[in-house]
Amino acid sequence: MHKSSIYLPDDLKQKLSQRASAAGRSEADLIRQAITLLLSRDQPAPGTPADSDPAPLALPRPGLIGVGVGPGDPSLITRRAVAVLTEADRVLTVSTDARSIGRAEAVVRSAVPLAPIQRVAFDLDPRERERSMSDLVEAVSAALDVSELVAVAVLGDPAQWTLFPDLAQRLRSTRPALPIAAVPGITAYQAAAAGAAIALGGGSGSLVVTADPRRAARAARDGDAVVLHKTDTTGEVVRTLAEESGRDDALFAELTGLPGERLVPARSAPDGPIAYLSTVIVPAPAGAMTRR
Repeated sequence: MHKSSIYLPDDLKQKLSQRASAAGRSEADLIRQAITLLLSRDQPAPGTPADSDPAPLALPRPGLIGVGVGPGDPSLITRRAVAVLTEADRVLTVSTDARSIGRAEAVVRSAVPLAPIQRVAFDLDPRERERSMSDLVEAVSAALDVSELVAVAVLGDPAQWTLFPDLAQRLRSTRPALPIAAVPGITAYQAAAAGAAIALGGGSGSLVVTADPRRAARAARDGDAVVLHKTDTTGEVVRTLAEESGRDDALFAELTGLPGERLVPARSAPDGPIAYLSTVIVPAPAGAMTRR
């Protein structure tokens, strides 16, 4: 007899045992999650008026939902994201090494300490990406098979340069009736632009978001606001982009919202490799916001 389920009727004990076995989790863990979810629904967040709480979520099981957790600063995660991560039966996060905590997981742990996290190793090397994606699909499928609500936590916004759209498409092809949704998140370039008090658009101008340095330079020369998103390159490439764009106001942002954050003119980007998920921003012409 399991002490964790000693006070449950026999039918619930059996269902709990089956769910724990299928999910690869302990019965105590599942009970703790259920209690946490119940209490979180009954109590407003500290310092938050009860009448301002968001409407209760109606999330289907099984279901898949991508959750944007911002650029890395836990204070930039939305209340809706916290609510979904709290209610999810399983929160998947990816890391380049199964033994290390990725930035998305660090945000989840800070915002929702009891979140049922499952870490999946994911190799960013294009030659290994297909295998890693297959492993992720398998992990999600195992949870869906036992009717779980699966949240996949990603940095920034799920719709922009993340693995979630690819994951959702693959699962939709084999499970056409699967409910799939996403919770938007703040991107690194939005946070960096806000920190620098510059505008990303306005008037009749355009905002071009791209991962191609050459396209970014061309768009900047044309007078558009430009974001070189999720830069994974070198300082030399960033400086070349700034020079080719002809814009002295291009900014380089690294580790936005994290210790060691750097926001400098793109022409002053450091030599050598730069941090993953860095971004280059060319603001809208005359795009400085009024500082208060």
